[in-house]
Amino acid sequence: MGKVTTVILAAGKSTRFKGSKSKLVQELAGLPIICHVVNAAKKISGNDVIIVCNKNNIKNLKLLIHNCKFVVQKNQKGTADAINSAKKLIKQKQLLILFGDVPLISTQTIKKLILNFKKNKSLASMVAFNASNPHGYGRILLKNNKILKVVEEINANQDEKEIKICNSGIMLVDSNTFYRNLNSIKINKIKKEKYLPDIFEIYSKKQIPFSLIFSSENEMLGVNTLSDFIHANKIFQNNLLKKFIDKGVLFLKPETNYLSYDTVIEKGVTIEQNVTIKNKVIIKSGSLIKSNSYIEGAKIEKNCVIGPFARIRPSSVIGNKSKIGNFVEVKNSTIGEKTSISHLSYIGDCNVSKNVNIGAGTITCNFDGKRKNKTIIKEGAFIGSNCSLVAPIVINKNAKIGAGSVITEDIPSNNLAIERSKLKIIKKK
Repeated sequence: MGKVTTVILAAGKSTRFKGSKSKLVQELAGLPIICHVVNAAKKISGNDVIIVCNKNNIKNLKLLIHNCKFVVQKNQKGTADAINSAKKLIKQKQLLILFGDVPLISTQTIKKLILNFKKNKSLASMVAFNASNPHGYGRILLKNNKILKVVEEINANQDEKEIKICNSGIMLVDSNTFYRNLNSIKINKIKKEKYLPDIFEIYSKKQIPFSLIFSSENEMLGVNTLSDFIHANKIFQNNLLKKFIDKGVLFLKPETNYLSYDTVIEKGVTIEQNVTIKNKVIIKSGSLIKSNSYIEGAKIEKNCVIGPFARIRPSSVIGNKSKIGNFVEVKNSTIGEKTSISHLSYIGDCNVSKNVNIGAGTITCNFDGKRKNKTIIKEGAFIGSNCSLVAPIVINKNAKIGAGSVITEDIPSNNLAIERSKLKIIKKK
């Protein structure tokens, strides 16, 4: 494919985004918006990725993004000025320009852009799309299927505003030709800024060869407002759902589910309504996730039943054919195969073996006020309802704990432990 340097423009101030934080760090399907763009770029350029920031967001972006170069656009005089800020860091002849607020851009589209660039022996290639509502986008003026120029919304006359072929801003250019002509871009009289797409009018006049490819409007969606973000999230979720449905995953009410960008779900899984799956979750074949369950950073092995209303927290593994009942919370624990944890239980910092039964209302008391302690429950153990296991503690093989017990000591194998205060009936005077 050839070597490509990628520049991601991320110096905007997000003035139209009214969220509690910058649009670039707002999580879309579990990943900050700009990180989606960076991931796509790295599949093309490896670590040869440059982020153009402003002085206010560079610190936060450096915390989020690793193995990239950063440069500050000092004066913020438009996108042409932004790309000029990165000039000294450009290594390769081919330069890919992306935007930090276009998170749905796919590697497939970028590869298509690169192939088009080579096929047409272009010195520049751009991504265009047909907009259902072109308001706010730069319009592409064509004559005999050749691009004359890109007209920004603020400069467009009424006829030009009717054009629905729009510029995404994403482009691949020959870096040498590009920077030789970049300074020829004039300052916009209204906004007092230099717009990067004006480079194509210069190319057209100089007969420098360039071309375009088309992508979908959804993929080119720029997140400028909260409404844009909601729309982008809906598109992303629909894309994830389609991927898994095509793979053989059954969603009973897909519009109510939430998935993460890195979710892994195998064929034969059934997911009921109102299920949230976040960050590094793996669900293996044959498992059933019942309604209103919340799973984060966990692994669900084959043929498990989770929920309804279960919460599986990070660093948890649920073994094959295990059942996690309604209103059960599992945190940082390994649950062995064919283990059942009934409703209203809390299992935290535990190592639970196979064929264990944990009754309803069982609590592992893992925190002593200073540190988290481990509970170990070995194969075949039976924990009665409404028990409290005060960690650190070991419940050995085939041990049984009577309902309502508070256990503070290790229980030997094949023994029954019961700890209850003596019943007192106090008569009223």
